[in-house]
Amino acid sequence: MKYISTILIFIFVLICGCNSGGSGGGGEDADEIIPGAGAEDYTAQDYAPDFKMWEPNNTPFADADKTETDDLNMCWAAAAANLLVWAGWAADEDDTFDIFRAHFEDKPGYVYDALSYYLANYETGISVEMVSVREARSHMLLDFIVSAVHEGKGVAMKITYPGKDIGHFLTIYGYRYFAAEDNFILYFTDSDDGLHQMRQFKVEWNDTTDRWEIQNLYRDYYLVYTLSLARS
Repeated sequence: MKYISTILIFIFVLICGCNSGGSGGGGEDADEIIPGAGAEDYTAQDYAPDFKMWEPNNTPFADADKTETDDLNMCWAAAAANLLVWAGWAADEDDTFDIFRAHFEDKPGYVYDALSYYLANYETGISVEMVSVREARSHMLLDFIVSAVHEGKGVAMKITYPGKDIGHFLTIYGYRYFAAEDNFILYFTDSDDGLHQMRQFKVEWNDTTDRWEIQNLYRDYYLVYTLSLARS
């Protein structure tokens, strides 16, 4: 039903999206703008019944939240801040998000741009071209997520609503696997909830629509894109 398909990309991760409110509006869709994608690559992992990567890593999860002042469309920047902190490139997600809020306009943007700006300006001798950034956009997104979280990487996911050019980024920290159903619960943080907390929703594969669809919170949204950032 689902076949492995991911992309190894080191430079150009140009995925635009944001959520201007709790219902998921406001993000521009730029999913097709991914130049220079390399050959497919995927590190297979066996599914665990339940895996929360902040527990074996003994590391607090990162969860930057919007302030609702000049950052309504900056979920992409909040997710980038979370990835940088979790992967060990930055010390605090809120401080890192503040850097992005000061530098970028409050509009749909690109995770790659945020990562590139931070590494170029706050990591001596490091550029985004030197950091392994992997991305996947096939119907095997869950296999990519399983692989990345087991490797302890920073992981972000874009979700979108059917028929709408909107999107929202969430930061992923683990999963629960239902072997009998071949479906998952994902553990994530959300820049829209205003709280430092771990959340979860169930995602199920739909053979008719050929995509992973969310079943409760963000119901009717589906997964379109996943990216990971290597640890420092």
